[in-house]
Amino acid sequence: MSHPVRALLIENGGIDAAHCEGAAFEALCAAERRRLGAHDDEDLARHLRADEAALHAFVAHVAVPETWFFRYPMSFEALRAHLAGRDRPVRIASIGCATGQEAYAAAATALAALGPGGSVSVEAFDRNPVAIEVARRAHWASSLALRGSVPSWAEPWIRIESHGAWIHPQVKAAVSCAHVRSSAHMIEVLEGRSFDVVMCRNLLIYLDAPTRDALVATMVRTVPVGGLLMFGHAERVELGPSWYRDDRAESFAWHRGELPPLVAPPPASSIGSGTQRAPAPRVTDRHPRRPAVEHDDPTMPVSRAQPTAPEAGAAQPEAPSREGATLAQQVDVLLARAESAMAASEHDRAHDLLEQVVYLAPQHDLAMLALASVAERLGRPDEAQRWRTRAQRAATHGRSAT
Repeated sequence: MSHPVRALLIENGGIDAAHCEGAAFEALCAAERRRLGAHDDEDLARHLRADEAALHAFVAHVAVPETWFFRYPMSFEALRAHLAGRDRPVRIASIGCATGQEAYAAAATALAALGPGGSVSVEAFDRNPVAIEVARRAHWASSLALRGSVPSWAEPWIRIESHGAWIHPQVKAAVSCAHVRSSAHMIEVLEGRSFDVVMCRNLLIYLDAPTRDALVATMVRTVPVGGLLMFGHAERVELGPSWYRDDRAESFAWHRGELPPLVAPPPASSIGSGTQRAPAPRVTDRHPRRPAVEHDDPTMPVSRAQPTAPEAGAAQPEAPSREGATLAQQVDVLLARAESAMAASEHDRAHDLLEQVVYLAPQHDLAMLALASVAERLGRPDEAQRWRTRAQRAATHGRSAT
């Protein structure tokens, strides 16, 4: 017979069964039984199921919400370097933020990179309502919460003082904190969103394999080309050939690289004649630390020959067509134009531009999600649902290909 409390934790949040067994777990259950006056583990499970606050407190003992400012310093060095020179708003997600120090450190890092005039928003999520409330107050008195050091470049934004932490008002204003009920709720909240940086550090190790895979797949969909995904030291995640590790030791950061270059199809006279096509040129004009791309990105497959036909009514590409232009450059231009059109509420034009992205990159799941959003604004719910379905199918294809 399965342990009732263990079954509840697995059912409630996808907690890995390995964290719900052994002497430490049994001791934790015994202490909670005494605290709640439960007769046995069946009774304890009933108490926890009926008392959401008690359940969250119990989960916090199993999946320890440990964090502090600038934990893994090289991660924040990588983040600062990644954001340096940006001239547009930066959006960051902190998933499993615990008591919030990571989120405020990320906001301070972004402002240090962009300068006081930079636009930064950090959305922090956690399933523990007590931890989220601490994060909202931005007040930490514990020496454990305040351990570690602040880099010199971040001191204008965060300082550790004898009575606690001082947070610059602009950093406080940049951070918003939200409670999520479960991992499934977290996935629901993220779906269809886009962030320049996603931080999810030392959370995945507590999740069972299906929940972990689903959350990673969702995070991958939220990070566009040129974005950053950051894990913790305990996670071992392989993301596929379009992702490459930051070259700083112990940064635990992954960059989403460019798409492979667009290569024209061979002349019609050479098809079937045994003439071999020249190899695709390597992409070396941006992201110099990234290994050269020699194969298609399974998260965004693109034909090396003629692109597949667009859906009915889709316009032909208007991206740069100069000889030697890479697909990434064409997609970048189109996405920038679409983003400008969406910001100006020119939804019809944004729709046309995004369809051109999908014409060039038929499995571009992020463009499909943007199309779904634009279709909704244009009052086309059925079309929006079709694009979401296609995006899900494209993302699923990319995960299975890895």
